[in-house]
Amino acid sequence: MSRMNEIEWGAAAMLLFAAAWTDLTTMRIPNALNAGFAVAGLLYQGIVDGSVGLGYAIFGALAGMLPLGLLLLLKGMGGGDVKWFGAFGIWAGAGITLQLVVWSILIAGVIAVAVALMKAPLIKRMARKIPWPWGEHPTAVARGVKFRSCWQLCRLSGSLDSR
Repeated sequence: MSRMNEIEWGAAAMLLFAAAWTDLTTMRIPNALNAGFAVAGLLYQGIVDGSVGLGYAIFGALAGMLPLGLLLLLKGMGGGDVKWFGAFGIWAGAGITLQLVVWSILIAGVIAVAVALMKAPLIKRMARKIPWPWGEHPTAVARGVKFRSCWQLCRLSGSLDSR
C-alpha cells in the first residue's frame, strides 16, 4: 500500500516530467536533476518522518537502483536511468518503485522483442515498410540500433523552425 502524500506524488511527477523531457530532447538524464531530487527527497523524508522516513527513502532508492544496476552492468541500460529510479524511490518508497521497475522491464522487453522480430527473414521485408524516425532502421543495422531523440527528429524535419 502506498503511503505517498500529495507532496511526494507531486515531487515524483516533477522528476518524471523533467527526466522525460531531457531524455527525449537530449537522450540523457542529467546527474544534477537526479541528485537534486534525491537530496531534496532525503531532506523531506528526514524532516517529515525522521529516521523512519529516511529508512523509507533508502529502501526506496535501493529498490530502484539494485535491479537496474544489474542491467547497467550487463549494458542493458544507461546510468542515468538507474540514478533516476533511485531518486524516484526516495520519494515513492520501495513498493511503488519495484512495481515501476517491473513494468518498465516488461515494456522494454516487449519493445526489444518487436525490434528483434524485425530482423527475422520473413518479417524483415514487411518491417522495412514501417516508418522508423528514430535513426537507422533496425532491419538495416547489423548489430544494435542508433536512435535519435525526438528533439533531433523535430529539428531534422523542420517542425521547430520559426515561421
